[in-house]
Amino acid sequence: MTNIIVTTMSEENNGLINFFTDQWVNSLKKLPDIYVKVVNIDTCEGLDNELDIIIENKNCILLCYNCCGIPFTYDNNQNVWESHDIPVYTFLLDHPRNYYAILENPINNLHVICLDENHVEFIQRFYPKVNETIFLPDSGVKVCNKIKSFSDRTIDVLYCGNCQTEYKTLLPVRSLPDDGIEMYRNAIKFIHSNPSLTAEEAVEMYLDAAGIKADDSMLYSLFIKDKVSRQIEDIVRREYKLLIMHALDDAGIKVDIYGGGWEDDSNPFSDNIRIHERVSPLECHNLIGNAKIDLSIMPWFKKGSSEKPFGGMLNGAVCVSDSSTYLKENYVDGTDIILFELDNIEKAVKDIQWLLSNPDEAEIIALNGYYHALDQDGTDARIREIVELLMGRRKYNS
Repeated sequence: MTNIIVTTMSEENNGLINFFTDQWVNSLKKLPDIYVKVVNIDTCEGLDNELDIIIENKNCILLCYNCCGIPFTYDNNQNVWESHDIPVYTFLLDHPRNYYAILENPINNLHVICLDENHVEFIQRFYPKVNETIFLPDSGVKVCNKIKSFSDRTIDVLYCGNCQTEYKTLLPVRSLPDDGIEMYRNAIKFIHSNPSLTAEEAVEMYLDAAGIKADDSMLYSLFIKDKVSRQIEDIVRREYKLLIMHALDDAGIKVDIYGGGWEDDSNPFSDNIRIHERVSPLECHNLIGNAKIDLSIMPWFKKGSSEKPFGGMLNGAVCVSDSSTYLKENYVDGTDIILFELDNIEKAVKDIQWLLSNPDEAEIIALNGYYHALDQDGTDARIREIVELLMGRRKYNS
């Protein structure tokens, strides 16, 4: 019997993490020889004698999202997990630059799972003290027990998620000429020319072109302390999200958006684009169950995937998503998913028009995507991979 400790937060602090953690726990409980202990780090629920016994016996592993619970210490400031040599695996839902407080000087037994191979490379380069870095894409959640047919769904196109906040000013970078304004401008221009670039790659391209020699120490400061790549990424993500929505609007396609930040004062949407308040993860997945097309505009993941494409497929919608190397290598455009490049948004528009006009063919794509995602990228499938990894039966070390 192996004990897996899973950490959660109070709902008001992070409902998204709790939603995904609940799916993990449900999947873990289906596996033989696994005992799951859930600990809420905010309420101290689960911090009891049973946990102490599990930790003392050492036959356990900590599995968490976004470093949740890793900093637990005893009164003498000794880390609980490190003191008992308990392996810690954390699944990062977003870019590792956001977790420098944990990753810069990590506990000895930390293993980090990233959703994108670019994130793996970032950790290996800028957080070399991390014990192990692993690539696994996120997994989709199935909440709809009965899958509606394409024609019975009442939402044409659904997008659940916020749009990035518009930057009125950028944080100055004192170490660069003109406080980095030229760097921001040129890095964004490089991404416009090639949206497969990461923000970090675009910054390095500018530095090379400008003849500025930058070692990893300088780049660490730019990316993590000055938050340069985070700002660039936010800017281009907002630009592309608005471009996509305006293209759909101009084509007369009705889209229901559930999320904030979508107001575009310089170019207001028509009534085709219906903006609703953000909903909970569970409500979002239930909405997908009534959507013909679930539009996925992923975080800036170029060599991996968020949960969004898989969640769309697992709840019976046709997933239309911007591409990544993982999606292109594991799914077939036009067969079980619809993929488009950010520099060819017109393809997404035409594909969505075709899907809405050809419900029988769209139904086949939706069913193909459902069974493919269920087999390869659903929560049960991903948990089996993670447990095999934890047990050492399979190695995903990059």
